[in-house]
Amino acid sequence: MKIASIIKFPKSFNVNVCHDADEGVWVAECEELGLVTEAPTYEELTQRVWDIAPDLYRMNGLGENPEHLRLSFNHQQSYSERIAL
Repeated sequence: MKIASIIKFPKSFNVNVCHDADEGVWVAECEELGLVTEAPTYEELTQRVWDIAPDLYRMNGLGENPEHLRLSFNHQQSYSERIAL
């Protein structure tokens, strides 16, 4: 009898993203990584997160190989400030 292999995916870190309409910036926060940053566009924000996250991943003792780092971007918005990406 052959036993099926189980694929284990690396833990994904949740990055909460919102648009601050008053300041005109996008903000990202990931409590587990200790990450908080902002940028003028969503694309610049996600690039900035990917630039910063590997260092925080290592510095906080969450792993040594940033190639195993997985991020889940969760876009939060209110009804009155809804934006299509």
